[in-house]
Amino acid sequence: MTARAELPTRVVAAGLAASVLLMGILAGVYPALAIALTLGLVLLIIAMANLTAGICLLAFLTFLETVLPADAQGVLSISKVVGLVLVLSWFALVTAGERDQREIFSPAAFLFVLVSLVAWAAVSAVWAEDTGAAIDSATRYLPNAMLFLIVFAGVRTRQQFLWVVGALVAGAVVAALYGMVAGAPADDPGRVGIGNANETAASLVAGGTLAAALAFALTGKPVLRLLTTIAVPLCVFAVFLTASRGGLVALGASLLAAVFMAGRRRGVVLTLAFAAVIAAFVYFSAFASIEARDRILELQGGTGRTDIWTVGWRMVEDQPLRGVGAGNFPIASIHYLLEPGALLRDDFIVDNPKVAHNTYLNVLAELGVVGLALFLAVIAFSLWCAARALGAATEAGDRQLDVLARAMIVVLVGLLAADFFGSRQYSKQLWLLLSLCPALLAISRAELAARRAKGAAAGEALPAPRA
Repeated sequence: MTARAELPTRVVAAGLAASVLLMGILAGVYPALAIALTLGLVLLIIAMANLTAGICLLAFLTFLETVLPADAQGVLSISKVVGLVLVLSWFALVTAGERDQREIFSPAAFLFVLVSLVAWAAVSAVWAEDTGAAIDSATRYLPNAMLFLIVFAGVRTRQQFLWVVGALVAGAVVAALYGMVAGAPADDPGRVGIGNANETAASLVAGGTLAAALAFALTGKPVLRLLTTIAVPLCVFAVFLTASRGGLVALGASLLAAVFMAGRRRGVVLTLAFAAVIAAFVYFSAFASIEARDRILELQGGTGRTDIWTVGWRMVEDQPLRGVGAGNFPIASIHYLLEPGALLRDDFIVDNPKVAHNTYLNVLAELGVVGLALFLAVIAFSLWCAARALGAATEAGDRQLDVLARAMIVVLVGLLAADFFGSRQYSKQLWLLLSLCPALLAISRAELAARRAKGAAAGEALPAPRA
């Protein structure tokens, strides 16, 4: 009996020893892959123990994708590792977790949209020039779509939502500090940030907006409010250092949306927005390097971006309904080069094929009108959920949820504006923020129902809605 009882322990120990040995061998032969696998193992342990913690870790790690170069993330990128792990953790939770966690995300019509988007991307492999690229694209859409199910199961309370938002802010702060310390790369002087400076800038705008929301929402917690308040100018200044036009557009769109969504706080928000505009003007006129200033002020065809857009639109005109196939924009672009219309930078089509540098054009060119309509439906649903969450929080007189709902709308407006200058249709950060909106709606509705029940029991009415 003793030998039988010790058998599972020995098996586990042997498995751990074999895993350590494998990691050691990989670290010597392929360090990047070893790091990715180790990260996946750690994340798997955390996510299996607590799905909310796994989502928080994902929220934090999404910023690493923007500041780390692609080759530093290995064959198994951060997004693929965390996506797979969270899917496994969610499956375990909905099959064996608590009853409220096993509740399936709804409505069914939106689930049909998610399934249709992934399926359309997969089906596009039939007519795509590169079938493998289309299938790979579909496998990247799948875990992103599943984030709606995962977040709905793992973010069920106000506290859990605040944890995820806090993780996003922490990731933004780390990304900002890392970019400042790393400095400008040798091949791209005048801007900080290793990796994709444009995506870094857009992410920092989102992080700064969420930090401002926490500074307003975390009443009674002076230390946390101080830290989140400090994070706001840090993120904004880091956006300036990236010298990203798309980042500045995202910042401007976020400021306008914040003023519009501020309600009774409009005076304070308007003052802060004006201060951010003045800070940008002072920095780029007096402190920015010549390279950074030229990058912002001299468009020069968007450093090749407008030429890529021209070629992308030719794809749309040729295949408006079904597109050229998921993931096939860089592959198919060369076939649309020799057509009427001057191009200044054909090297981004021939020598080093690029994506569209515009999320909406990229989706339209690859998946056609059908795919773009499904993609926009996902975005519209999330914005609708955030607006309904705001309505429920306002009706309940819940100041904290009210601020968070307004912030989610502002964040998405900023990111969606930045998406006109970058192809972020696979961005885990974008999809995570989109999936947080239905979760926030469920939390706001639950809070409203609880307050109504409490008020009915006490014979009291809810406070009047506030602007």
